[in-house]
Amino acid sequence: MSAAAALSPSAPLVQEGNQFWQQLTEECRRQVEDINAVVSEKGLSPDQCVHCTGGRELRMFKAGTPSTLVKVLLGFYSWGPMLSVAITGQQTHDSEFFPEECEMPIAVDADGSIIAIFDEGRSFSPREMAAYLTQAFRRCFPGVCLCR
Repeated sequence: MSAAAALSPSAPLVQEGNQFWQQLTEECRRQVEDINAVVSEKGLSPDQCVHCTGGRELRMFKAGTPSTLVKVLLGFYSWGPMLSVAITGQQTHDSEFFPEECEMPIAVDADGSIIAIFDEGRSFSPREMAAYLTQAFRRCFPGVCLCR
């Protein structure tokens, strides 16, 4: 039996994972819209915009160089839901950025909020997780402040 099948759709862990995923994807879309608004305000061409697609896999990407691709998958295992994150990109046509990969279990914090647990116990709310993921696009816009 697969790990996903081991957890019924009504299991609290599945509900927590799906709730975190929904909030994360909504927040990533919002932050990508904010990045694209700044890109437009700075007069950069529309092909410089960041794109975001959701579904079973969250993908945020900026084509061209410098480029960045952020992929996030939600997996369900016997111990609970987990995010798998991969961040890649190219600085130039001949040079890649150092790839980043990590896995983050999703859990309920002491205050009852649903969080992703990162390296050495650091926890991220869906909003903080989206900020962590979208900060990778800073390298695509050197010299441009992406905050509004």
